[in-house]
Amino acid sequence: MWLIVALAGFTIGAVVNILDKYVLAKTISKPVVFVFYSTIFALIFFLLTPLAGGLVGLFDYAVAVLAGVCFVAGLWALYIGTQTSEVSHIGPLSGAVIPIFTLILSKIIFTENFSSNQIIAITLLVLGSLSISMEKSAKNNGFHRGLAWGILSGFLWAIFAVASKYLYNTYDFFTGFVWSQGMVGAAAALLLLSPAVRHTFARSDKTSADKNGKKIALVVFDKFLGLVSLILVQYAVALGSVTLVYALAGVQYALLVIFVFLLSKFIPKFFKEDYARLELAQEFFAVLLIAVGLALLV
Repeated sequence: MWLIVALAGFTIGAVVNILDKYVLAKTISKPVVFVFYSTIFALIFFLLTPLAGGLVGLFDYAVAVLAGVCFVAGLWALYIGTQTSEVSHIGPLSGAVIPIFTLILSKIIFTENFSSNQIIAITLLVLGSLSISMEKSAKNNGFHRGLAWGILSGFLWAIFAVASKYLYNTYDFFTGFVWSQGMVGAAAALLLLSPAVRHTFARSDKTSADKNGKKIALVVFDKFLGLVSLILVQYAVALGSVTLVYALAGVQYALLVIFVFLLSKFIPKFFKEDYARLELAQEFFAVLLIAVGLALLV
C-alpha cells in the first residue's frame, strides 16, 4: 500500500518540479517570494487543530516546529539552487541526499532495519538520482554553487521527514500532519520580514494587477498539485519506512528527466533544457538504475 501511495505522490511531484522552474523563470524571480506563497497557506491547517487535538509535551511541539522550519528552509534552498542550475539536476541531487540522511537518522532514532534487497534497492535509487544530478552544460560544469544548495535542501528535508515520522508514530497521521503543516505556515509567516515579500503587497495599476492575478493563479495551481503530492508522500511515510519512501524520490526524478526531455523536444516555448549526447546517455543509465532499484522494492 505505502509503495503505491508513494509512487503516486512522486509522479505528481515530477510535474510540480517543472511548474516550479517555469514559475521561477517566467513569473516570480525571487525564491523567497515563491517560498512564501508556496507555504503561507499552510496556516489554514491550524483551523483543523481542534479536530486533530493537541500534542503532548513541549518536546512534541518542538519537533513540529523543527519540521515546519526545515520544510520551509529546504524549499528555499532548493529554489535558490534551481535558479542557478537546471531543475533536472538540482532536484535529483536533493532527492538523493534525503534518503542518505534519513537512513542515518532513522537508524539512530527509530532503529530501523532493512533486508539485503532493500539496502541494494536504496543504493541503486540513490545512485540513480546522483547520476542524474551530474551536470555538464554551457552554464555549469562539475560541482558548483547550485549543487551545494541542493545538498543543503536534501539535508533539511531529511530532518523534516524524520521529524514528521516521529509525529506519525506518536499520534495518528491526521494529527501529525495537521501540526507539522501548521508549523510550515507559521515558519512561512516569518518570511514577511523580507522586504521582497512585503513588496508584493504594494498597490499596483490595473494592468499589473491583472498580470499578478495570472501569476497567483499559476502559483496556486502549482502549489495545489504540490499539496496533493505532499499528502500522498507523507501518508506513505506514516504507513511505511521513511527511508524507503524517500529513496523512491529517484522515481520522481527519473520521470522528471523524461518529462523535461519531451517538453524540450515538442514544446520548447513552454519549457526547454539543452542536452549533450553524453548527458543523454548518462541520464538513460541513471533511469535504468532507478528502474532496477524500484523492481527490487516491488
